[in-house]
Amino acid sequence: MKIIDQSLAIVSIFLSSSGVVKEAIEDIKNKRITANILMLIAGVASFFILHGQEGATAILLYAIAERLEELTADKSRNAIKELLELAPDDALLKTDKGYENVPSKEIRIGNIIGIKPGMKVPLDGIIVKGGSYFDESAITGESIPIFKKEGKEVFAASINSDSFVDIEVIRESKNTIVAQIAESVKIALQNKSVHERFIEKFAKYYTPIILLSSIFVMIIPVLFNLNFYDWFYRGLVLLVVSCPCALTLSTPLANIASLTKLAREGILVKGNKFIEKIQDIEVFAFDKTGTLTEGKLKIFDIFHYNGISKSDVVSVAASLESLSEHPIGKTIVNQAKKMGLPFQNVDEFEVIKGRGIKGKINGEFFYIGSQKFFEDLSYELPIDDIIEIENSGTIPVLLGNEQHLLGILTIRDVLRVSAPILVKGLKKRGFETILISGDNQRVCNSIGACLDIDRAYGEHLPDQKLQEIQNLKEQYKGVAMVGDGINDAPALALSDLGIAIGASATDITLETADIIIINDDLKKILTYIDIAKKTNKKVKENIWSSIIIKVAFAILTVIGFMSLWVAVGLGDMGLSLAIMLNSMTIFRYKFLYKEITTEQLESESKLIVCSNCETKDIIPQHHGRDMVKKGEKLVCWKNILSSEELETCDEELPLHCPYCEEKLELR
Repeated sequence: MKIIDQSLAIVSIFLSSSGVVKEAIEDIKNKRITANILMLIAGVASFFILHGQEGATAILLYAIAERLEELTADKSRNAIKELLELAPDDALLKTDKGYENVPSKEIRIGNIIGIKPGMKVPLDGIIVKGGSYFDESAITGESIPIFKKEGKEVFAASINSDSFVDIEVIRESKNTIVAQIAESVKIALQNKSVHERFIEKFAKYYTPIILLSSIFVMIIPVLFNLNFYDWFYRGLVLLVVSCPCALTLSTPLANIASLTKLAREGILVKGNKFIEKIQDIEVFAFDKTGTLTEGKLKIFDIFHYNGISKSDVVSVAASLESLSEHPIGKTIVNQAKKMGLPFQNVDEFEVIKGRGIKGKINGEFFYIGSQKFFEDLSYELPIDDIIEIENSGTIPVLLGNEQHLLGILTIRDVLRVSAPILVKGLKKRGFETILISGDNQRVCNSIGACLDIDRAYGEHLPDQKLQEIQNLKEQYKGVAMVGDGINDAPALALSDLGIAIGASATDITLETADIIIINDDLKKILTYIDIAKKTNKKVKENIWSSIIIKVAFAILTVIGFMSLWVAVGLGDMGLSLAIMLNSMTIFRYKFLYKEITTEQLESESKLIVCSNCETKDIIPQHHGRDMVKKGEKLVCWKNILSSEELETCDEELPLHCPYCEEKLELR
C-alpha cells in the first residue's frame, strides 16, 4: 500500500511541480536560496521517510499558491495595459477633403481631428469648434460628465456624449495623459517603499537561516539519540512552514493595488515610497493662484461716484483697457462684453508703466489704474470704501476723469469649488494648513479666512517660498506642498511630498512633483490620503499577520503538532491567499464626498437686470464665487453644498431692485 501511495505521489509531483522545478533551477543558477528551493527540498526529502503523499500535497498546494500570485500580478500588469488601450487607435483627421480615418500615432501636434458623439477621444487636445459633455471617468475618476466648450482641454480616452466637436491636438499619442498615467504606474512599481526594501533585504537572509534551522532540527536526534524519522519530518515541516512567501507578498501586493486604484482615480503617484510618506506628513502648504483658485480674474464689486452709473464705470474702463494687454484689463473688457456695453474710441492713449493708463474719450481725459497712481494724481479718495476693499482682499482698479474719482472696480481670482472641501477634509484628518503665495498679503488673508486656513503668508517670491518650506520642515515631521506654477517648483522639490495640480501645472512642476492630480479637483488630494493610509494599514496587517502566524506555526512544528500538508495549506498557501485578498480590498475604496462640479454652481446668467429701470449689475460674489439663484433670492454657493462636506453659509440677497423695488432677473 505504501508503494502505491508513494508512486501516486511521484506522479502528482511530476504533474504539478514543473513550474516550481524550473524556477528552483533558475534560482540555483543565480546562487539564490528561495522559497522554490525550500519547497522542492521538502517535497523530495519527504519520500525518504515514506511521507511522499504529504510532500506531493505540499508541492501541489504551493504550485496553486504560486499560480494565484501570478494571477494577481497579471491583474496589475493588465491594469496598466488597459490604461494604454483606453484611447482608440484611429482618429478622424480633418483635411481639405473632409475627415479621414487615420492611425492615432500618425497625428501630429497642431492637427485638427473630429470627435463624433459616443466616440472616445484618441488624443489630448483643445476644442476649437463646438461644445459637448465629456465622460472623463477613465482618466480623472470624475463620475459626472463635464461640459467643455471652445478653448477647453479634453483628454484622450474621455467619451464625447452628445455633440460633434473639433479639437486641435496638443500631445502626440505617446505623450497623452493616459500614456503618462501608464508610464508613471510602471515607474512607480520600481520606486520601492522602505517596507519593500526592508522585506527584500530581510528575505535575503531569512531564507538561508530557515534552511540551516531545518537542518539543525533534523540532526537533533543524532545529537540526543531521539527518533530520527520524527525529527527529520519536523525539519521538513519547518522548512515549509517558515517559507517567506506571504511575507514577501505583504507589501508589494498592497502597493500595486494602491497605485492602480489611484491611477484610476486620476492621481499619479511616482513611487510606492510616496504612499508610505503620508504617515509622516503633518502640515499641507498651498500656493494660491491656480491651486486654491482657478487662476481666472473676475470683477468682484463696482463702486460708483459723482453721478455715474455702474454700467458707465465699466464701459469707460473697458474702453481704456481695450488697448491694453494686462490680465486685469482683459477681465474688465470681458465683463463689458458680457454686459453688452458700448466701447468708445480712445485718443492719446498712454500706458504709465506699473501704475495705470491715460486716454481721451470724446475730448475728455480719463485715468485708470492703481490706488497709488490716483494718490499721486492728488485725487480725493473715499476712505471708508478703500478700507472695505482692503478688508475684502480684492484688487482695486480706480477710474477717474480730470476733476474727480468716478468709480472703483475690485478684482479677485475665483475660488475653486473643491478648495473648502479639501481644507475641511485635511483638518478633519488632523493636518494643519498653510497658504504661501506671492500675492498681496490682504488677498491671502481674505482667501485664508474664507477657507479657514491656519496661517497665510503673502508677498513671497520663489526663494522666500523655499525658505518658508525649510522653516516648516524644522517645525514639523513632514511637510507637503501643493502648487502648479513654475515658481512653485523649488518648494515642491524641497518639501517631503510635492503635489502638482496637473490640469494647470507647468511641465517643470509636473516633473518635480511626487504626486500629480490629473484634473483640477482638489478633493483628489483627500482621495490620495485615504487610499495611502488604507494601503499602509494593509501593509502593516499583512506583515504582522505573516510574522505572527509563521512564528506560531514554527513553534507548533518543533513540538510536533504540525503536518506537512497543513503547513503548506494553511501556513503558506492559506496565509498568502489571505494577504492577497486583504490587499485587494483597496480596490473597494469609495470617496465619501459627493461629486460637485462647477457647472452645478454656475448658470448661463452673467448679469442682474431690472427690466423697469433698465439697470444692469454683476452677480455679487460671496466666499470667492458668484452667488447662486435659489427661489426668489441669491444665496452663497456654499449653501448648495451638503453640510456633511463643509459648513454652509447663510448669506442671501433678495432679488429686488434697490432703486425701484421691482423684481430683478438673471440674464
